[in-house]
Amino acid sequence: MQDLEGKVAVITGSGGPHGIGRATARAFAGQGCKVVLSDIDATALADAVEELRALGHDVLGVPTNVADFDSVRQLADAAYERYGQVDILYLNAGVAGGGGLFDDETSDWRRVYDINLFGILHGIKAFAPRMIAQGTPGHILAASSGSGAVGVMYQTPAYSTSKQAVCTLMECLHGQLRDKQSLIKAHVALPPLTKTNLAGDRDIMTFVQQGLEAGGVAVVLAEPEEVATTILETVRSGNFWAHHDHEADKRLYDGRFAADIDWQDEMIRRRATAIIDRSDPDPYLWGM
Repeated sequence: MQDLEGKVAVITGSGGPHGIGRATARAFAGQGCKVVLSDIDATALADAVEELRALGHDVLGVPTNVADFDSVRQLADAAYERYGQVDILYLNAGVAGGGGLFDDETSDWRRVYDINLFGILHGIKAFAPRMIAQGTPGHILAASSGSGAVGVMYQTPAYSTSKQAVCTLMECLHGQLRDKQSLIKAHVALPPLTKTNLAGDRDIMTFVQQGLEAGGVAVVLAEPEEVATTILETVRSGNFWAHHDHEADKRLYDGRFAADIDWQDEMIRRRATAIIDRSDPDPYLWGM
C-alpha cells in the first residue's frame, strides 16, 4: 500500500505522549490517513486527539480496554460508523510484566496475557472479518518483541512468552488470510528497545539498556518515532516482519542500529541451530 492518502488507520495503545502508538498515529496522519486512536487512559487519549486535531488531521478517539472483547468490538463499531472502512489496524497496546515461575502468583501472568495476547486476538476478531469483507487491500499489524521472538529474555517469562505467542498468532493469521485469498496482509512488529513508558517511566529504559549491555546484549535505545517509521515502511513494503534491517538502518539512521541488528540475527541463528541440534537453549537465552 503505497498511497496512504484517505486511508483509515486504527491504532490501539496510542494515547501515551511518549509511546510507539502515538508516534505511529502521527506518522500515518502525516501521510494523509484518517486515524482512530484508542487507549485505556481516557485523559491521555484526549490529549493525543487534541494534538493531532490541532495539526489539522482527521482523528477519532475511542477509550478502549483491549483486554475486554466487548470494548474492542465497540472500537470497531465506532471506526466503521465514523469512516465506513478500516484499511490499517495496528494492535500496539501492551504492558510489561515479569511473572514468577516458583511461586503461586498468577495475577501478573493473566494481566500480561489479557493485554499482550488476548488484546491482539480481540482486535483480529473484531476487525478482520469486516476488513476482509471490504474486498480492498489492508494491513493488520501486531506488536511483538525481540524478548520472545528473537531470543528469550528468560527473566521476564510472562512478557517474553506473551510476545512469542503473538508471533505464532500472526503467523496463523497470515496463513488463514492466504487461504481465503484475502487482500489483507498480516505483520509482526519487532520494535527494538524503545524509550517509552512501558516500564513506568521512559527514563527507566536507559537503565534497562545499561543492564542489558552489562549482560552482553548489544542494544540501541530507539525513539518511538524511529519505530513508527519502520511500521510505516512495512505497510508500504508488505513485509511480514516489521523490524530494522541493515538497508533501512543505513538509509534512515546512518547505521545507528547496526550492532543491534547483528546481535538479533545471531540470536535467531543460535535458536535455529539449537532446535536442529536438539541442544539446550543457553546460547539464545539473555537477560540483565
